[in-house]
Amino acid sequence: MNLPYRFQEEPGTEPVLSVDGYFGAPGLNLSHWPGHETPEDLRHDLSTGSALLFARLDEGERARRAEGCVAVVNNHSDTDGLCATFAVLHPALALRRETELLQAAAAGDFFQVPSEQAFCIDHLVSRWREAETSPIAARLAECPDEATQRQLVIVDLLERLPSWLEGGYTEHEEIYGPALDRMRADVESLKSAARDDLVHFDLTVWTGKEESRFTPGRHALYHETEADRVLLLSQSAEGTRCRFIINTTSWFDMVTREQLERPDLRALCAKLQELERAAGSEVEWHTHDSTNPAPELWCGEAGQPSFDEHNELLKPSMLSPEVLKHEVVEALRAVWVFPE
Repeated sequence: MNLPYRFQEEPGTEPVLSVDGYFGAPGLNLSHWPGHETPEDLRHDLSTGSALLFARLDEGERARRAEGCVAVVNNHSDTDGLCATFAVLHPALALRRETELLQAAAAGDFFQVPSEQAFCIDHLVSRWREAETSPIAARLAECPDEATQRQLVIVDLLERLPSWLEGGYTEHEEIYGPALDRMRADVESLKSAARDDLVHFDLTVWTGKEESRFTPGRHALYHETEADRVLLLSQSAEGTRCRFIINTTSWFDMVTREQLERPDLRALCAKLQELERAAGSEVEWHTHDSTNPAPELWCGEAGQPSFDEHNELLKPSMLSPEVLKHEVVEALRAVWVFPE
């Protein structure tokens, strides 16, 4: 089986082998996205895992399952999609680097840090299309549209990935270095904060002192906890800065974990805003919708982009950490059901 790669945003009519994402394209789908059509025996928590299971099949069986497919495609560019594409296109090489591929994919889709190499590779993938930092910026500038840019980025990364999986990513330390240093510092700040794990609600609460720069990012958070939900509370004389984050592990179709229903973040945001006004404060509460793959609720200025590592828009709330924790837990309790 020797198929070309192509970036494809629309389903089209030709059968394709689509990895990661799900957009209704005919053919074989290897994905963990909601609605996917991955064969039961190839299901995995990560699309890269499904692609590696496909790679383990003998050559004849791979050809049979992908019969009629004219290309390997995906409809977005991220680390899990890149690693899944690589595993399908280069099965023998991918199986020799199975652990490294899965770790990089987990760093991308789950904000985990299975290794610093995984974190760095994911950071590089996420920055490869940025005009300010990308080593292929000149070539990107020549692309007529975003789809052509994404095609170029993925093809370029597919060529670099074998070297990166063996440690060659370090030649780009100027790109990932600051983020790696910040992640390490964030992990240390979490270790010195007060921690409370509410296992039934799949929630970890950290309370720290703002004076110690308690502003950990997503990768540090999910390096330290396996919970899907994280509540960050940072106390100071001005008030309490708050981030409530729900991870992608309750959005993707997971094989290894029970998924609890997500709380109504808009209702929780409205309740916190009401309490804020009753406390005499003019600060605003904001939230992404619960259907977002990794939504966040926060107190501060509007405009926090989805999936951002840190939130630079936080403002102190007049509500105490105890009140904030109580309201979050009650929102989780409202949708909690006893596991089967």
